[in-house]
Amino acid sequence: MKPVTPKQPVLFIGGLGRSGTTLVEKLLNELPTTFSVGETVHLWERGVRDNERCGCGQAFDSCPHWQAVGQEAFGGWDNVDLERMIALRWEIDRSRRLPQIFAAVRTGRTSKAQREYLHNIQKVLFAAAKVASNNAAVEPRELVLLDSSKHLSTAALLACDPRLDVRVLHLVRDPRGVAFSWTKTVARPETNKELMPQYSPRRTGIRWVTDNLGFEALERLGVPRLEMRYEDFLDAPTEAILKIARFAGAVPQSVAEKNGGGVLPFLAGKSAHLTTPMHSVAGNPLRFGGDNLTLCVDDLWKTELSGRATKTVNRVTGPVLARYGYSRSA
Repeated sequence: MKPVTPKQPVLFIGGLGRSGTTLVEKLLNELPTTFSVGETVHLWERGVRDNERCGCGQAFDSCPHWQAVGQEAFGGWDNVDLERMIALRWEIDRSRRLPQIFAAVRTGRTSKAQREYLHNIQKVLFAAAKVASNNAAVEPRELVLLDSSKHLSTAALLACDPRLDVRVLHLVRDPRGVAFSWTKTVARPETNKELMPQYSPRRTGIRWVTDNLGFEALERLGVPRLEMRYEDFLDAPTEAILKIARFAGAVPQSVAEKNGGGVLPFLAGKSAHLTTPMHSVAGNPLRFGGDNLTLCVDDLWKTELSGRATKTVNRVTGPVLARYGYSRSA
C-alpha cells in the first residue's frame, strides 16, 4: 500500500475583524510547536505584488522567511502566475461564494478553480511549515500553522483540501466593541500612506451576525471548531491559550509536563513578554512590535460609541446577542 502522507495541521483563527484575532495570534505564536503565517488570503496582493511589510518588519521581498518559502514552494515567487492567483482569489474566496464552498465541504467535490487555488495555497503552507521547522525541534507536519485570515469563506475553502488538517478557533467579541473599532481612523503601518477601512455600525452588526452563525454552520459540516469569547480570553489568558493549544494539537511535551500544562514562560498573569518573530502577511497593526503587552479588555466603546450607534448595533444583533453571552445593557 502507498504510504499515507501526514496532513499539515492548520489552526484557522476566524471571526469578524477587530475581534482580537491578531493579539491571540501573537500569543499563540510563542508556543514552540506553532508558527504564524498571517492572513494568507492577502498573500498574493499585499505580499507578492505590493511588497508590503511582513510582521517581522521587513519588506516581503527582503524577508528571509518568505523568500525561502517562495523558493521551496515554486522555485521563487517569480514563477507564480500572480495575476491568475489574484483573479482566482477574487473569483472563489468571497462571501457571495459561500453556498458553493459549503457544498464542496459537504460533498468533498471541488470545482476546477477551487482545486487550482487550493493547490497553490497548499504548496505555500507546506513550504512555510518546512522552512519554519528548520528552526524548531519538530518535523514540518508536527508544526501547527496559524492562519489568521479571519474570513469564513477562507476557512471553508481550506477545509476542502484533504491534505490539510484544518481546525477553527472562532473568536467572538462584543459587537458594540467591534463596531466602535471599525469607526476609528487607523493608519496602515505597512504602507505609511493609507488608512484601514472604516465601516458603519449597521454594516458591522450585520456581518457580526452572519459571520458568527456561519462559523457555527461550518462546524455542522464537520470542521472542528472551538468558540471563545475575546473577553473570556483576556480574563484568563494562560488557561485560554492552553485550551486552544490542546484543541489544535499544539501543546509541546515540555509545557504539558509543567504543573499539568499550566505554565507558559512568556506569560505572567496578564503581562506578556514576546520574543518570537511573527512572519505574518497582512493584519492588524498590532502585529508590528508590541513585544511587552498588558492584556486587558478595550471597553472604550462603553463611553465613546454614540447612543445612536449603540442602538443600531443592538437592533441588528439583538436576536443572537444572548447566544454568545452578551446583553443589550452590557
